[in-house]
Amino acid sequence: MRRWGWIVVLLLLAGCNGPVVNPPAEEVAFEIVGENQGWVRVQVTGIPSLGYRILWGDTDTSYGVSDVAPWEETYDHFYQAVEGERSGGQIPTDYRITLVDPENHVLDEATVHVAASVCHLQLVGIDGRTVTVQYWARFGIEYSISWGDQFADHVAVTTQKAHGTATHTYAAPGTYSLGMEEIWAPRQVFFHVTIE
Repeated sequence: MRRWGWIVVLLLLAGCNGPVVNPPAEEVAFEIVGENQGWVRVQVTGIPSLGYRILWGDTDTSYGVSDVAPWEETYDHFYQAVEGERSGGQIPTDYRITLVDPENHVLDEATVHVAASVCHLQLVGIDGRTVTVQYWARFGIEYSISWGDQFADHVAVTTQKAHGTATHTYAAPGTYSLGMEEIWAPRQVFFHVTIE
Protein backbone atom coordinates (compact mmCIF):
# COMPACT_ATOMS: atom_id res chain seq x y z
CA MET A 1 0.00 0.00 0.00
CA ARG A 2 2.78 2.33 0.94
CA ARG A 3 4.67 1.45 -2.26
CA TRP A 4 1.72 2.38 -4.50
CA GLY A 5 1.39 5.70 -2.71
CA TRP A 6 5.03 6.55 -3.52
CA ILE A 7 4.50 5.59 -7.18
CA VAL A 8 1.51 7.97 -7.40
CA VAL A 9 3.53 10.77 -5.77
CA LEU A 10 6.44 10.18 -8.17
CA LEU A 11 4.10 10.20 -11.19
CA LEU A 12 2.54 13.47 -10.04
CA LEU A 13 5.97 15.03 -9.51
CA ALA A 14 7.03 13.82 -12.94
CA GLY A 15 4.11 15.62 -14.55
CA CYS A 16 2.11 12.54 -15.38
CA ASN A 17 -1.14 13.92 -14.04
CA GLY A 18 -2.43 14.70 -17.55
CA PRO A 19 -2.17 17.75 -19.79
CA VAL A 20 -3.19 21.16 -18.51
CA VAL A 21 -6.07 22.38 -20.65
CA ASN A 22 -6.67 26.12 -20.74
CA PRO A 23 -10.19 27.24 -21.58
CA PRO A 24 -10.44 28.81 -25.05
CA ALA A 25 -10.17 32.59 -25.02
CA GLU A 26 -13.36 34.43 -25.92
CA GLU A 27 -13.13 36.25 -29.25
CA VAL A 28 -12.93 40.01 -28.89
CA ALA A 29 -15.81 41.60 -30.81
CA PHE A 30 -18.63 44.11 -30.62
CA GLU A 31 -22.06 44.69 -32.10
CA ILE A 32 -24.39 47.65 -32.37
CA VAL A 33 -27.35 46.95 -30.05
CA GLY A 34 -29.15 50.30 -30.05
CA GLU A 35 -29.55 53.42 -32.19
CA ASN A 36 -31.95 56.32 -31.87
CA GLN A 37 -31.59 59.79 -33.43
CA GLY A 38 -27.86 60.12 -32.93
CA TRP A 39 -27.53 57.93 -29.82
CA VAL A 40 -25.74 54.61 -30.44
CA ARG A 41 -25.03 51.74 -28.02
CA VAL A 42 -22.54 48.94 -28.69
CA GLN A 43 -21.93 45.73 -26.74
CA VAL A 44 -18.32 44.56 -26.44
CA THR A 45 -17.34 40.98 -25.54
CA GLY A 46 -14.10 39.11 -24.87
CA ILE A 47 -11.98 42.02 -23.57
CA PRO A 48 -9.12 40.45 -21.54
CA SER A 49 -7.44 43.59 -20.15
CA LEU A 50 -7.34 47.38 -20.18
CA GLY A 51 -6.00 49.28 -23.18
CA TYR A 52 -8.73 48.48 -25.71
CA ARG A 53 -10.66 51.40 -27.24
CA ILE A 54 -13.71 52.15 -29.36
CA LEU A 55 -13.13 54.75 -32.08
CA TRP A 56 -16.57 56.18 -32.91
CA GLY A 57 -15.48 57.59 -36.27
CA ASP A 58 -16.74 61.14 -35.83
CA THR A 59 -13.77 63.01 -34.33
CA ASP A 60 -10.13 62.50 -33.40
CA THR A 61 -10.61 64.22 -30.03
CA SER A 62 -11.26 62.42 -26.73
CA TYR A 63 -15.00 62.78 -27.38
CA GLY A 64 -14.71 60.31 -30.26
CA VAL A 65 -12.90 57.61 -28.22
CA SER A 66 -14.15 55.33 -25.42
CA ASP A 67 -11.76 53.31 -23.26
CA VAL A 68 -12.98 49.71 -22.89
CA ALA A 69 -12.72 47.73 -19.65
CA PRO A 70 -13.13 43.96 -19.12
CA TRP A 71 -15.88 44.53 -16.53
CA GLU A 72 -18.09 46.68 -18.80
CA GLU A 73 -20.00 45.40 -21.82
CA THR A 74 -22.05 48.33 -23.14
CA TYR A 75 -20.85 51.73 -24.34
CA ASP A 76 -22.91 54.71 -25.52
CA HIS A 77 -22.12 57.56 -27.86
CA PHE A 78 -24.07 60.53 -29.17
CA TYR A 79 -23.22 61.81 -32.64
CA GLN A 80 -23.30 65.57 -32.81
CA ALA A 81 -24.46 67.26 -36.00
CA VAL A 82 -21.32 68.97 -37.30
CA GLU A 83 -21.17 71.31 -40.27
CA GLY A 84 -18.53 70.88 -42.96
CA GLU A 85 -17.08 68.24 -45.25
CA ARG A 86 -15.39 66.27 -42.47
CA SER A 87 -18.73 65.14 -41.05
CA GLY A 88 -20.03 64.11 -44.45
CA GLY A 89 -21.86 67.39 -44.96
CA GLN A 90 -23.63 67.17 -41.60
CA ILE A 91 -26.01 64.38 -40.52
CA PRO A 92 -27.37 62.11 -42.06
CA THR A 93 -24.04 60.35 -42.23
CA ASP A 94 -22.57 56.84 -42.10
CA TYR A 95 -19.98 56.41 -39.35
CA ARG A 96 -17.47 53.56 -39.07
CA ILE A 97 -17.11 52.34 -35.46
CA THR A 98 -13.83 50.51 -34.80
CA LEU A 99 -12.63 48.37 -31.88
CA VAL A 100 -8.82 48.46 -31.48
CA ASP A 101 -6.42 46.65 -29.14
CA PRO A 102 -3.68 48.31 -27.02
CA GLU A 103 -1.32 48.23 -30.05
CA ASN A 104 -3.97 50.00 -32.19
CA HIS A 105 -4.73 46.89 -34.31
CA VAL A 106 -8.29 46.79 -35.65
CA LEU A 107 -10.18 43.86 -34.07
CA ASP A 108 -13.71 44.54 -35.31
CA GLU A 109 -15.66 47.29 -37.03
CA ALA A 110 -19.17 48.15 -38.14
CA THR A 111 -20.96 51.03 -39.82
CA VAL A 112 -23.91 52.90 -38.34
CA HIS A 113 -26.19 55.24 -40.30
CA VAL A 114 -27.16 58.26 -38.23
CA ALA A 115 -30.24 59.75 -39.84
CA ALA A 116 -30.75 62.52 -37.29
CA SER A 117 -29.05 63.96 -34.24
CA VAL A 118 -31.80 65.06 -31.89
CA CYS A 119 -31.81 63.50 -28.41
CA HIS A 120 -32.34 60.25 -26.52
CA LEU A 121 -33.91 59.51 -23.12
CA GLN A 122 -33.48 56.29 -21.12
CA LEU A 123 -34.81 55.05 -17.80
CA VAL A 124 -32.11 54.52 -15.15
CA GLY A 125 -34.30 53.47 -12.21
CA ILE A 126 -37.40 53.93 -10.07
CA ASP A 127 -37.14 54.35 -6.30
CA GLY A 128 -40.61 54.69 -4.79
CA ARG A 129 -42.14 57.62 -6.67
CA THR A 130 -38.78 59.04 -7.77
CA VAL A 131 -37.66 58.34 -11.35
CA THR A 132 -34.10 58.82 -12.63
CA VAL A 133 -33.37 59.14 -16.34
CA GLN A 134 -30.26 59.56 -18.44
CA TYR A 135 -30.34 61.76 -21.53
CA TRP A 136 -28.07 62.27 -24.53
CA ALA A 137 -28.26 65.39 -26.66
CA ARG A 138 -26.34 67.90 -28.74
CA PHE A 139 -23.85 70.04 -26.89
CA GLY A 140 -24.99 73.54 -25.97
CA ILE A 141 -28.67 73.19 -26.96
CA GLU A 142 -31.48 73.47 -24.40
CA TYR A 143 -33.95 70.61 -24.11
CA SER A 144 -37.07 69.87 -22.12
CA ILE A 145 -37.67 66.58 -20.31
CA SER A 146 -41.44 66.06 -20.08
CA TRP A 147 -42.35 63.89 -17.09
CA GLY A 148 -45.93 63.23 -18.21
CA ASP A 149 -47.59 64.87 -15.20
CA GLN A 150 -47.68 68.47 -16.48
CA PHE A 151 -44.13 69.05 -15.20
CA ALA A 152 -40.98 69.49 -17.28
CA ASP A 153 -37.32 70.22 -16.60
CA HIS A 154 -35.07 72.25 -18.87
CA VAL A 155 -31.67 70.63 -19.38
CA ALA A 156 -28.61 71.44 -21.45
CA VAL A 157 -25.70 69.18 -22.27
CA THR A 158 -22.61 70.79 -20.77
CA THR A 159 -20.19 67.86 -20.73
CA GLN A 160 -17.92 66.51 -23.44
CA LYS A 161 -19.67 63.12 -23.25
CA ALA A 162 -23.02 64.62 -24.38
CA HIS A 163 -25.12 63.14 -21.60
CA GLY A 164 -26.54 63.86 -18.18
CA THR A 165 -29.03 62.59 -15.60
CA ALA A 166 -32.23 64.03 -14.17
CA THR A 167 -34.70 62.94 -11.46
CA HIS A 168 -38.37 63.64 -10.80
CA THR A 169 -40.71 62.68 -7.95
CA TYR A 170 -44.37 62.04 -8.79
CA ALA A 171 -47.11 63.27 -6.45
CA ALA A 172 -49.49 60.41 -7.22
CA PRO A 173 -49.36 56.84 -8.53
CA GLY A 174 -50.13 56.23 -12.19
CA THR A 175 -48.65 55.52 -15.62
CA TYR A 176 -46.72 58.42 -17.13
CA SER A 177 -45.26 59.08 -20.59
CA LEU A 178 -41.72 60.48 -20.51
CA GLY A 179 -40.41 62.50 -23.40
CA MET A 180 -37.62 64.81 -24.41
CA GLU A 181 -37.39 67.47 -27.06
CA GLU A 182 -35.59 70.66 -27.97
CA ILE A 183 -37.17 73.71 -26.33
CA TRP A 184 -40.33 74.67 -28.27
CA ALA A 185 -40.15 71.54 -30.48
CA PRO A 186 -43.02 69.01 -30.63
CA ARG A 187 -42.99 66.55 -27.71
CA GLN A 188 -41.44 63.16 -28.39
CA VAL A 189 -42.26 60.25 -26.05
CA PHE A 190 -39.45 57.79 -25.38
CA PHE A 191 -41.03 55.41 -22.82
CA HIS A 192 -43.73 55.00 -20.13
CA VAL A 193 -43.32 54.34 -16.40
CA THR A 194 -45.84 53.02 -13.89
CA ILE A 195 -45.58 54.44 -10.38
CA GLU A 196 -47.24 52.54 -7.53
